[in-house]
Amino acid sequence: MHLRDRAGQATAEYAALLALVAAALAGAGALIGLHTIGDAVAATVRTGICIVAGDVCRASDAEAAGLEPCTTGERALGGGFTLTVASIRLGSGEEWTAATRSDGSVLVTRSRRRSGGGAVGVGVQASPLGLEFGVKGKLDFTVDAGSAWEFPDAASAVRFLKARDEDRVPPTWRFGEAGALLTGTAGAKVGGATLTGVEATAEAAAGARVGHGHKTLYVRAKLDSRATAWMPGDRRTAYGPSTGDVMTEITSDAHGVREIAFRTARRGPRPGQLTEWVARLDLRDPANRAVAEPLLSRRLPWPPGVLSDLRAVAVRTAQAGTVERAVYAVRDESQEFEVAARLGIAFGIDADKIDVDKRLVAASAWTPGSQERVREDCLM
Repeated sequence: MHLRDRAGQATAEYAALLALVAAALAGAGALIGLHTIGDAVAATVRTGICIVAGDVCRASDAEAAGLEPCTTGERALGGGFTLTVASIRLGSGEEWTAATRSDGSVLVTRSRRRSGGGAVGVGVQASPLGLEFGVKGKLDFTVDAGSAWEFPDAASAVRFLKARDEDRVPPTWRFGEAGALLTGTAGAKVGGATLTGVEATAEAAAGARVGHGHKTLYVRAKLDSRATAWMPGDRRTAYGPSTGDVMTEITSDAHGVREIAFRTARRGPRPGQLTEWVARLDLRDPANRAVAEPLLSRRLPWPPGVLSDLRAVAVRTAQAGTVERAVYAVRDESQEFEVAARLGIAFGIDADKIDVDKRLVAASAWTPGSQERVREDCLM
């Protein structure tokens, strides 16, 4: 929490703040037990200071600013299985995600992935010394489909998950996408321990999401690279160029196109953190629509010239749209198991277990015409 230094702040606003705190103190003992008075006073003071600072303090403030509830926590569980035979990869996986939001609601998502592709590898071994050098790569084509259910509170979500009523309870959203994933690695090992290695991954997909009377078409892409080097008593990993997850969405309803949004997620400012950004532009505004029209008039697949159109819309979104930032602490205990033998062609089994937990630690937003505003409604 912080209080911005704003020139010209009226004394009356501080007087109103003190009156608000005094009123809360006067009624606190009658409304709640003495053991919770401290928490109530602290919450009231935080809200009062937030109001004076001009931040987003309550759910009503967020709604008035056109902001959706924040995702305050998210847990993902799932697993997958991939079989590689003669360099052909066939796989499947399922993931359940439960996301709690600042208004108390819960979003439960089930996604299923089917994949197929090819793998190739070339290696050299020096058995007496335990040295191994190799290069390998794989290209997978993926098809994802899923559903999402919104619940007003955690108790309703828990009942749904325990009963597994997904076939009887109509989903709020349905989605599906098709994409491709390219992974390449090169490295050297001594006695099974990595001496040095380089890995790069590129992913692209296009899909659709339908629900609440809205249809959203989107394209997303991701590029990651890293290098690992072993030194006596130490193992270091350096991360190379990375775009993080980047997504462009176009949403329409019965009246036509209503919004374009850009989303991105990447490693946060501290280890174990993830920062997510979303920027939205309301295309029902004629001035915004005029800037976006060249992009909207293009047909898929987009040609290289679409980048200039995207850049123009992104600049307009930063100037006249709504931009939100959320920082999460992430605990990732996912596991991956691989058994493979290489005899010129690849044979192997990959299995993975997904276990990821995210907790919101910071949130802010820029609404049209405003400076950065802290999302205290999400953090209290």
